[in-house]
Amino acid sequence: MRKIYKMLIIFTLLLSIALSACAKDVEGLVAMVNDEGITEEEFDTEFQFYRQSYERQLGEDALTEVGSDGRTLESKIKENVLNTLIVEKLIMQDAETKNISVSQEEVDERIEEIIENIGGEEQFNEFLQSNGMTMEYFEDFTRKDILFSKHNKEFQDSIEISEDEAEDYFNQYKDDLVIVRASHILLSTEEEGQKVLDALEKGESFEELAIRESKDSQSAINGGDLGYFSRGKFAAVQEFEKAVFELEEGEISDLVKTEVGYHIIRLDERMDTFEELKDEIILKLKDQSYTRYIEELMDKGKIKVYIEIE
Repeated sequence: MRKIYKMLIIFTLLLSIALSACAKDVEGLVAMVNDEGITEEEFDTEFQFYRQSYERQLGEDALTEVGSDGRTLESKIKENVLNTLIVEKLIMQDAETKNISVSQEEVDERIEEIIENIGGEEQFNEFLQSNGMTMEYFEDFTRKDILFSKHNKEFQDSIEISEDEAEDYFNQYKDDLVIVRASHILLSTEEEGQKVLDALEKGESFEELAIRESKDSQSAINGGDLGYFSRGKFAAVQEFEKAVFELEEGEISDLVKTEVGYHIIRLDERMDTFEELKDEIILKLKDQSYTRYIEELMDKGKIKVYIEIE
């Protein structure tokens, strides 16, 4: 999924919709948003897509297991799908009032671009099949993705964030705003890790060693490069994240042990000054403004839910 669509999923986790207080059932609808319905068919199609995706990743049994909060993952997926559809409907309605639309030509061009990037028609069809998507679903997904991108862009283009606002935000949250670029080599054992450290000390190329030795195949093909990221990106691997942000630019770590193995980390770049981060901060503040705008649409909207999710 593209960035803007991911953002919508995040919105639905941040914005609370009361699903327990259901209105009187309306046949064929799961919800009404400003007198426009969300059908059971829309809900079921979206739910099946996410359900299959989670089953492929976690196994079928994972969806029915009861968590510490007393709810199943299947119930949470249903809630998230309904929230997502409601947010989407609000944005589509608002886009219509602003005369924002998407042509079939734009959809076709985007899909052609995706097919080319993925390696051709055969690979694209395999992608659809492996992700449980029909072409009709993918076209609709693409149309919405373009529309949401346009809606977001028009809003962000309409607001100005001053340098003073950005600098105030930087001074308040500077430790959390640091952006780094790092590379790593992942080894299975301490002994393997020590051999690679010895090779680095003898002047061997970090990139070549990553390609040849790293167990992280995804980053290994890029010489161990993990790209740019901020705090929280690797929160699930705390020892790794702590080590990265303690390094100086150009410094290579000793072995860092985590639950996935032994890492050798090189900090390639560190951005921690206001001038370096100014553009990122302005984008972040605009994103926050857009989130508040979506919240306002929800507050003003007339939303009725006709299904109860346990």
